[in-house]
Parts: sequence; structure tokens; C-alpha cells
Amino acid sequence: MIPQEIRMFLDAPPVVLLAALLLESWIPIPARWKPSALIPLLQRLVKRVNRKNASGQQQWLTGLLLPWVVIVPSLIASWSVRNLAPWEALFDILLLSWLLESQPIKEALLAIRQLLQQDKLALARLQLSRWVLRDTQSLSSMGVCKAAIEMSILRLMGQWITIAFGYLLLGIHGALFCRLIQLLAQSCNMKLETNRICGEFSARMLQTLNTIPVFLFLLLQLSQPRGFTAIKNAFRQFRHWPAITSGLLLSNIGTSLGIGLGGPRFYQGNKIRYARIGAHHDPPVTALFSGYHRLIRLGWFCWLTLFAFYGWYVYAHLA
Repeated sequence: MIPQEIRMFLDAPPVVLLAALLLESWIPIPARWKPSALIPLLQRLVKRVNRKNASGQQQWLTGLLLPWVVIVPSLIASWSVRNLAPWEALFDILLLSWLLESQPIKEALLAIRQLLQQDKLALARLQLSRWVLRDTQSLSSMGVCKAAIEMSILRLMGQWITIAFGYLLLGIHGALFCRLIQLLAQSCNMKLETNRICGEFSARMLQTLNTIPVFLFLLLQLSQPRGFTAIKNAFRQFRHWPAITSGLLLSNIGTSLGIGLGGPRFYQGNKIRYARIGAHHDPPVTALFSGYHRLIRLGWFCWLTLFAFYGWYVYAHLA
């Protein structure tokens, strides 16, 4: 039998989160078995319920009801299985390590960087097209690099950092809720004209869930070079970006790293002019991992600091 004090320590959210993060890092699950593999299935579901000839009110109602059709059964199934598990903390670790998704992003960036370094631009565009919604056929090497940096920052925030904060604040079912909202926002992306109304609710929900992690990371960025300039620039530029929290995050990291992000892009052949945010210099291929590494390091700093404080608290009360 495990002593009660040790059992309480192992069941604590900071300990469970750290175990899940280490499991996700050390034993990477293939991308085809991660939650992102559900996106094609969810996209087919969106096409079936979001009909082209539907009125704007019907599309809005569909976008409001669709998340709950997916989320409620998933939460009920998760709650039921957790109640049957012999050790709830083990269930939380396994499910949370599956929900967290940082390694596939790293693998995608490695593949894109290798292709760009080998001057295989067409293959780099093809690799990038699997991760972004925009058209990639006309992107230059710099355009591929910039799009990949933006993708890695936004994906890592939504698929890794926000999920971890969701678990700490709302428990394992809260983390599952956050991840499902993120998947639905990707599957019914309002950047596409056909999903502009239907995908609005999921997009707003995702931005709301990202709010606390984004503001915390803005504060952590103060410890980095150009930290105060990055904060000031982010609050000046975010209003020109369609999504508030995404604009804050991209502008802040871009300014801190000294690279420019944003700019026009094509979606299904339609040119959309996004504002240029961050610094003024276009990112070189060598900066491809810059945004990913910045968020990963700040994230691990948060998780390890939280674990250390909790460990010290437990030790102080047991001593």
C-alpha cells in the first residue's frame, strides 16, 4: 500500500501534469494517433450540417449547437471511464499525455527546414500545406518559413499550453473540453468563407480559453530580450489582427525575436490582407524554430516552477 501522504502528492495536479508532459515528450505517439487526426472526420461532419444553401441564422445556430453535439458525449464517456479506473491519477496522466501535442509540430518543422535547406521548395510547400489552411503553392522560401513560424506558435499555444492550463484550472475534463474546442475551431475554421458564420462560436470560445495563458506568457516575455518593447508593440498591433489573443501572441513573440510576421495570404484562391505585425525583418530559414523554442522554454519554466513550489509546500508541511 502507498502511504496516504505520498498518494496525495502523486494525485496533485502539478505532479500529474508534469508526468503527462514528460510522457508526451519521451514517448511520442505517432501523429496519426493524436487528436489532430480527428480533424478530417470533424470536417466531414461540418460539411454535412453546414449546408451552402442555409440562411445565416441557420448557419449561426449550427455553429452554436455543433460543439455541444461533439463535446457532451465525449465528456460523459471520459467521466464514465475515469470513474471505473482503479487509479484516477493514472487515467488523467494517460489522457492528458494524449491531449497534449507538441512533438508532431516539432517533427513538421524539422521536415520543412530540411526541405528548405535542400532547396526543395515545392516539397516544403506540400509539407506546410498539411498544417495550415492557407494556399501554399505561391509561397517563397521566406513565405514558407514565416507561415511555419506562425503555425508553430499558434498550434503550440492551443494544443499544448492552453491544454495544460485547462487541466490545472478545470481538471482533466476541462482539458478535454479545451482540446475539443480547439479541434472544432480548426475543423470549422471561420477563415474560409463557407465557415465564416458557422465557425464563429468555436473560434470565439478558443480565443477565450487562450486568454489567460497568452497574458501570462506576455508577462514572462518581459524577462526576454526586448521584453518591454515587445509588450508595448503587441498592445499597439493586436487591434489590426482578426483574433485578439492570437494577434497579441504573434506580435509579442515576433517583436521579441526580431522577426516580422503576418502579411497577405490566400485562402481558396481569395487574397486576404492580414496586417504585418512583429518586427520589420523577414524571418530567415534559420529562424524557423525560434517561436517554437521560445514557447517551449517558457512553458517548461512554468511547469517546473509550479512543481517545485508544490513540492516545497508539501515538504514544509510534512517536515
